[in-house]
Order: sequence, then C-alpha cells, then structure tokens
Amino acid sequence: MKMVLALQNETLPRTLHAQEPSPLIDWGTSGLQLLQNARPWERDENRVRRAGVSSFGLSGTNAHVIVEEPPVVEEAEVAEVSGGAVPVVVSGRDETALREQAGRWASWISRGEGVRVADVAVTAARHRSHFESRASVVASDAAGLVEALEALAEGRAHDAVVTGSAERRGKVVFVYPGQGSQWVGMGRELLESSEVFAQTVNACDAALRPFTGWSVREVLAGEEGENPPFDRVDVVQPALFAMGVALSALWRSLGVEPTAVVGHSQGEVVAAVVSGALTLEQGAQIVAQRSKAVLACAGQGGMALIERPVAVVEEFLAPYGDALSVAAVNTAGSTIISGEADAIERIVAELQEKEVYARKINVDYASHNAQMDPLLPALAKSFEDLAPHRADLAFYSTVTGDVSDGTDLDGTYWCRNLREPVRLDRALNRLLDDGHTVFVE
Repeated sequence: MKMVLALQNETLPRTLHAQEPSPLIDWGTSGLQLLQNARPWERDENRVRRAGVSSFGLSGTNAHVIVEEPPVVEEAEVAEVSGGAVPVVVSGRDETALREQAGRWASWISRGEGVRVADVAVTAARHRSHFESRASVVASDAAGLVEALEALAEGRAHDAVVTGSAERRGKVVFVYPGQGSQWVGMGRELLESSEVFAQTVNACDAALRPFTGWSVREVLAGEEGENPPFDRVDVVQPALFAMGVALSALWRSLGVEPTAVVGHSQGEVVAAVVSGALTLEQGAQIVAQRSKAVLACAGQGGMALIERPVAVVEEFLAPYGDALSVAAVNTAGSTIISGEADAIERIVAELQEKEVYARKINVDYASHNAQMDPLLPALAKSFEDLAPHRADLAFYSTVTGDVSDGTDLDGTYWCRNLREPVRLDRALNRLLDDGHTVFVE
C-alpha cells in the first residue's frame, strides 16, 4: 500500500529505519542511496516507475512483489455541444434489461448535481457496450432526460423515446443528393470543429485542384482569394462532392457504417467513391471535368420539380414536344423535368395555376436531357482511362435501378448518368426490398 500511495502522490517517502548508511556497502560506486529525505517521483515518459517490495517471514517464507505504475489514463472526453437536444442511447440484452438500465440511469441522474446531458450522451454512445434491445432518449437537460428515462423504464410511450432491436432497425444506407442541395456556408462549422471532416475536405481539395485550378476548401470556408463564385455549376458540384465524401467520413468515424450507398445524379459519384468502386482521385476527375463541360450549357435550360407520378407528368409534358422531358423519377409521386428555360417557366406557372405543386430548381441548364448530347463524345474520351474497382459496399444504381458490383462504373456509365433519367424510385424500391430501412442523406 505504501508504494501504491507513493506512485499516486508522485513522492518517494524517506526511509524510516536506516538513518545511518551501512559501512559494508560502497555507496559511492553502487548507484544506490538511502532515502533520508522525501523526494519527488514524477512520471517520466521515457521510463516506467517501478518499486520492489520484499517481505522476509520468520517461518522462512519470503515474498517479493514488483509494483508498477498503471498506464496513463486519458482525460474523460468532454462533449462540446452548442445547445439543443442530444440523443442518449440505452441498451440491454432484452427488453427487461433495457428498462432496468433506464431506471438506474434515471435514478442516478436525478440524484446528481450539475449532470451535463451531452457528457452522458457521449459516454453512453462511445464507452458502453451496445446490446440487441435498444432505445434512444432525446433530451436537452437533465430533467427532460430523467422524465424520458423513467417513461422508458416503465414501458410508457414518450415523444422523446425511440425503441427498437437491431433486427427491427434494419440496414443503413448513405444517400447522396445532387445539385440543388447546396447552400452558402455549408461545412464551415465542421471545418473548424471536426478534424476528420477537415482532413477529408483537404484530401478532396488535393484531388480536385489538378482539374479545377482552385481550392474547394477555401470556397467552403468562405476565404477571400481568387476562387470562382460559389453559384457556378463547376464550383457547386465539386463543393458538393467534397461535402458528401467528408460527411461520410465523419459519420463513419462516429461508428455509423452503411451497408449500401445510393446517389442522385452527380451524387452517384460520391456514392461510388464511398463504396470503394472509384478512388477519390477518379471521383474528383469525373466531377470536375463533367461540371466544366456542363458550364458550357449554362443559361440554355432549366429544371423543375413536380409532385406528381411520372405518368401524369408525361401527360403535362406532351404539348411541349421535345422542349421538355423527364429528368428524374424520385419516388412514385415526385418527378423532375428538364429542358428549355422558357418552357420550364411556362409549365411551372401553368401547373401552379392548377394548384399542382411545381417549382423551379436552382440550375440554369437541362441535365438528363437532350441538351447534354453534344457534351458526351468529349466526356467519353476524357473518361477512357477510368478503371473502376469491385465495390466494398453495395452500390445501388439510379441509372439502371439494379445493384452494381462497381466494375461497370466506367466512363460509359458516367456519360449515361449525365444523360439518362435518374431512377431513384427504382433504386429505393430495391433497397427496401433488400431490407434497408435506415436512410442517412
């Protein structure tokens, strides 16, 4: 005990019963000395502190123990949360164990003072075992957390409690949107607060810069310089690519692993990189070169969202002939069209008068439309050397509606991705049929 306390207090106590050194020991050359006064015994990163303890019994039994300091324990992780509610996860081997755990936590938190919900959330998520029966309790303060935990413990329904087993939870899909999901300032706080996010954006910057000539990181960070304007298509698309790849890295660093990926239009490029079918550099090449090509069509077309089934939308388009076409089928009741800019204006106004939900999308070109045809030969040539790999994650194609092993995501595929309608509906139906029920966009 004395030596354990000496390690804890980082102090070597003086020797109590040997005030006079023995004359039989050559102290000057032995490298030894008696501790006639206490002295500091601080940690040294180059040398582990150890002490030998010997006990010589009158019966002839001797015991010798070496006491060694424990490894350095990192300081407890403190959650940095700017405010608002956070999820506290609870789990047990079965429903009974889950409720008992919730009851114990509620009792402990209600007795404590100064309990930070964010700290409880971090500990529960990262430093506890996770069993099959699970619940998530969302709260912004200790009182709210106790109330929700008590409801969980008693089996009562509560707005802040979500329960479910691993089987019921289903498989996770990462979903990547296309152009239109951007806003000025996206990613700026994460660049400051998340090392994983910032490092991944830096990697995207290095991969994109040979094709763009400017810094996507500086654009996202809003840094002043010689970077092009954010609202240009050849800037927005590389920026969204970097966001998608970096957000995926952040989610995975927190333990959320997808079993499948799916992307809408240019979002498929991010999906291909995250799946492992394309390298980061290959994805950067596709996004940069394709967005540069599309820039040549800027101002010549447009796109619009119509909340109606594709068959109904095709009836709306019939009077416009070749001026408009279906660009994407998102779901059974949501369709995107593209085509000539003035035709887009007319049909949106016409449908709004009929109280059909329709709105223009913030793009000034007609993707997934015949306006893309002149771009395809040059793009196909620039993509000739693409050599995709077998994917590590299931890649659900919104071009074919089927699952791809990754090896067919070559230059021809990415030209089809730009020209043909996006069939997100088919990919989603296939994902649901295959047991995927958690979608993280």
